[in-house]
Amino acid sequence: MIVGQKLAQAVDIFKCCIFNWGALTTILPAFIIAGAVIAFVPTGVLSRYLGAGAKRYISYPVAAVSGAILPACSCNIVPLFASILNRGAGIGPAFTFLYAGPAINIISSIFTFKVIGSLVGMWRVIGVLVISIVLGLVMEFIFRNEKKSAGLKPVETAIQKIGAGRLIALFTLLFAVLIIGASLSAPTSADIIDKIGMRLKSLAYLISAVLLIWVVFTKFKKAELLDWLKQTYNLAKLIIPLFIISILIVGFIAQYVDVRWINNILAAKKDAHGYRLFMPTLSTTFFATIFGELMYFPILSEIVFTKAFLKLGMDIGPALAILLAGPGTSLPGFILISRFVGWKKVSAYFSLSVILELIFATALAMWMGDYICACLVIK
Repeated sequence: MIVGQKLAQAVDIFKCCIFNWGALTTILPAFIIAGAVIAFVPTGVLSRYLGAGAKRYISYPVAAVSGAILPACSCNIVPLFASILNRGAGIGPAFTFLYAGPAINIISSIFTFKVIGSLVGMWRVIGVLVISIVLGLVMEFIFRNEKKSAGLKPVETAIQKIGAGRLIALFTLLFAVLIIGASLSAPTSADIIDKIGMRLKSLAYLISAVLLIWVVFTKFKKAELLDWLKQTYNLAKLIIPLFIISILIVGFIAQYVDVRWINNILAAKKDAHGYRLFMPTLSTTFFATIFGELMYFPILSEIVFTKAFLKLGMDIGPALAILLAGPGTSLPGFILISRFVGWKKVSAYFSLSVILELIFATALAMWMGDYICACLVIK
């Protein structure tokens, strides 16, 4: 490998995986869906299930997936965490929400599937859900002797007012457009069967889009649509500028990073037969986990960062570790959290996060083969 080869030579992900027409059929619907979630799914319905007196089999799953219902990035997850904790949420569900919120939001999840791949995206989503619930349960056990706050008061849901049937139809069609759109941009061969399949997908996409437009303009009031548009715009205004800035920063760093540094620290370590070595994999994944926990990543930037380093040769274990640890709290975030719960809980939360992320990411690395970017697959 040429000495001095720069990371910039691998940052072509921006044109092959992000800034292309294929991305338009996945990234744009992701923002639209997230805006619809904020506009139409009442956040109050979540609060009743997070109280200290709620059943664990209800409170923990709700806390783990609430980030998808209430999209939160690392910059606003701490105030939300403090809010639900102060309003009576149990220690366990509150920390489950703190961990899962930034990584499980719709935009980040879809972006991971689109840019890095479906397998890694699935491991990330499952990993966030499993780790957040286990982490919350352990936190609850460790601090079980602390005085429990009163449960949150039930909040009347507004879904009945909006109409559950309309919401089901809306989100079914939105996700149909998203999923089919993502498959349209996937690499395919020149085989006649694949061509027929692509035409059928295109037809299904057109039908779903037409039905979606019909539902939107015949089943929703003007005020509801305007609120949906406003929420989508607010999300885009919050995320896109930070995303563009993060791309510029990665590009700037690219001019000064030597590929050998990646290979020496983060590349897969294998024996003479091509099998990964467990201890080196564990150590490189541990390094990436600590880096991801302490580093501040604006929303979506951890995906761009990880993709760039994957194309340079970073192993899949450290990559998943960054995707799991990066979206959540950073060093400044830990300092802020300590003001609400103290350093004892923060230290326990940090240690548990590192251990669980390390186990999950190392397991993927030992099971999965080398990462191959979809951009390099011959169509």
